[in-house]
Amino acid sequence: MIRKEYLIGGIFVAFLLMSFASYLMKEGYEKTTLIEQVVQRGELKHSGYLANDTVYGRVASLEYYPTKILEAIHGNYTYSIEPSESGSYYLVGTASYYVTKGKDRIYLVNETLFSTKGKLLNGTFSQGFSINLTEVGERRRELAEALQLPRILYEVKVTAKVRTKEGEFVQEMPIVEDTSGLTYIKNTELEKKRNIVETSTVNNKLLGMNVSTARVVFPILALVSGIALLVLWRPKPKRKINAIEGMPKGISSRVLVNDEKSLKKIAKIIGSPIIHYTLDGVDVYGVIDGSVIYEWWSLKSAEPESRQ
Repeated sequence: MIRKEYLIGGIFVAFLLMSFASYLMKEGYEKTTLIEQVVQRGELKHSGYLANDTVYGRVASLEYYPTKILEAIHGNYTYSIEPSESGSYYLVGTASYYVTKGKDRIYLVNETLFSTKGKLLNGTFSQGFSINLTEVGERRRELAEALQLPRILYEVKVTAKVRTKEGEFVQEMPIVEDTSGLTYIKNTELEKKRNIVETSTVNNKLLGMNVSTARVVFPILALVSGIALLVLWRPKPKRKINAIEGMPKGISSRVLVNDEKSLKKIAKIIGSPIIHYTLDGVDVYGVIDGSVIYEWWSLKSAEPESRQ
C-alpha cells in the first residue's frame, strides 16, 4: 500500500509543476476576425476615332493609338463601391498647356474639356465622355502663336472624384502622347480595399481553465498539499544498532542486558551478529549463544533508525 505521505508528495509535485507551467504560458492572444471588406473600383473603357480607316476602321478600341491619325477619344467611366453606399461624384476632363524649364513644368493655361457630377445610385455610376484631341492640338497652336512660345506643350487627363463615408476616391487618368508615336491612357483601372476587422482576446487554457486562473489556483493547491505533506511526513526511524532482521528459534533461556553498549560487547566477545525483531511493538536486539540469547529491549522506538 502506498504511504499517504508519498501520495501527497506526488500531488504536491504535480501542482508545483502546473504552477510553473501556468507562468511560462501566455495568458492569451489577440484574434482578428474579418467582419467586412469595402471595395471601391474605378474603370475607364475607351475607343479612338481615327482619321485613317484603312487598318483599324474609323472607330477602334485599342490599348495604343497611332498619335498622328487619332482625332478623338470616346470613353465611359464606371465606379462602384461594395457594400453599396450613398455618395456623390465629379468627373472632369482637363487640358493643361505648359512649357518646360529644365526638369520643371511651368503651366500657363488650364482648360476644362468636359465636366459632370451627380449622386451615386446603389453605390455606382457610369458616365460617358469625348475628348477631341484635334481641337486640343489646334488650341495649342493658337496659344503658341498668341504667347510667342513655339515650344508650348499640353497634357490631357480625365479625373474622377467620388465622395462617400469612406472618404474621397480619386482616380487620375492622363492621356499620354509617347515619343514612339503612340497615344495611350494610364491608370484606367483602380481598386481600393479596406478591411473592417474585429479584434478579440482569446484566453489560453491549462487543464480546462484560463491560464490567468491557473496562476492563482495551482500555487494555492501546491501550498496546501505542501503543508499537508509536512504534517503527514514521518521519517522512518533509524536504528542505532546495525542488526540482522530475524526471529530467534530454539532458545531455552534469555538474558536481558541493560544497554546497547553491553549488547555490542557481548556480540564482539561471542563473535555472533546482532539480530533485530519486534515483540509486542517493542524493538528487541539480541545476540544468540547456542540456546541462550542476550537481549536488549529498546523502549525508544521513536528514535531515528540507521539503515544496515
